[in-house]
Amino acid sequence: MFRSGFLICFLISLSSEASVQKTFEGFIGGSALFPCYYDPSRLKLISAHWRLNDSLNVYDILSGRGTDNEQDPQFKGRTETFPTDYMKGNFSLRLRGLTWSDVGAYCCSISDVNSLQCTTLQVKERPREIHEKPDRNVGVESNAERIVSQVLACFFAVILLCV
Repeated sequence: MFRSGFLICFLISLSSEASVQKTFEGFIGGSALFPCYYDPSRLKLISAHWRLNDSLNVYDILSGRGTDNEQDPQFKGRTETFPTDYMKGNFSLRLRGLTWSDVGAYCCSISDVNSLQCTTLQVKERPREIHEKPDRNVGVESNAERIVSQVLACFFAVILLCV
């Protein structure tokens, strides 16, 4: 009994540090925020690595400092992280100016604890705003109501004068 309970707890702890997959839908020209969090009390080094489809270097955080030295040119000038939150375990990444070539799986790996957190990005064309044509009959009822009320007022005034 003790062994099965221990095994279940062990498997749950492994699954919490394994890959977590989410999906985000962004629009061409928009931005996406990819979350990456880890318990800061369990970190020895403040280092995380962002990759697209396990190959393209999106961004690196090495020893508590963000660097784009080895960043793929596709991402130059479009990434943002939150350095003041690194010590709190927040290694999230914002990507601006989304393009069709940004589609794929963005994974944040925190190597000293074997944590991998992935978000799949899907990019869509921004929907066009629908502008409704104004209805030509709008306001007709209010004009008709005013005319009827004025005619009735005149009719009652004439009746009162005749009586």
